[in-house]
Amino acid sequence: MEIKVYDEIPSTQELAFTAAREGAKEFYTVLARRQNAGRGRLDRRFLSPPGGTYFSTVLRPEYPAERYVLLTPFAAVCVRRALLSLIGVRADIKWVNDLLLDGKKICGILSGSGIDQNGVPFAVVGIGINTGTELPEEVREFAACAPFSHPEQLCRAILSELSEHHSAVAAGDFLPEYQAACRFLGQPVRIIAPAGEQRVATALSIGPLGELVLREENGEIHAIYGDEISLRPTK
Repeated sequence: MEIKVYDEIPSTQELAFTAAREGAKEFYTVLARRQNAGRGRLDRRFLSPPGGTYFSTVLRPEYPAERYVLLTPFAAVCVRRALLSLIGVRADIKWVNDLLLDGKKICGILSGSGIDQNGVPFAVVGIGINTGTELPEEVREFAACAPFSHPEQLCRAILSELSEHHSAVAAGDFLPEYQAACRFLGQPVRIIAPAGEQRVATALSIGPLGELVLREENGEIHAIYGDEISLRPTK
């Protein structure tokens, strides 16, 4: 795997997507010590102070495109494994794309896909982890840092997990591990739609495509997907 390391760039995803469209090989990776225009899910700004671990990697999936939706939860499992094995941090997963340490966010994940100049499909997985850096005062209430200050080493550990277990995406074999690590399952959660509408429901389980199965207050049970809403605890 090839890793391009930068001191500062606008967005690792932007460069990885450009490389993928031009035919970059699987696990071509862009790693930055700082991003000044990082983006998260629902096009939110992703805070990327110096010292964090910010990277995006190119995948060349051989499974159907409808399985790409599983890449974000799969990456969450891989990040969790790497944090545990490398530095002994046992993170929780907040559906669909965040990892938490003691209830505070330490990692965000964003996946996307496209077609390259040769007509070959690709996916890009972007991962941002707060590591070894002093977070701004305004985010310390809800964000935390993993106690590690070697971004390239952590990046390689995560890429190793992604590479070794990538075949698990096709069958969803990693989903039981994802569900077991999910915080808030079995609890009431606040569902926030893109337009701002909110409601409370109970998070029950994770479905076969990584969807969240909910029980509404009227007893109705159905699934929601990560591109539709945001999830917050009720307390």
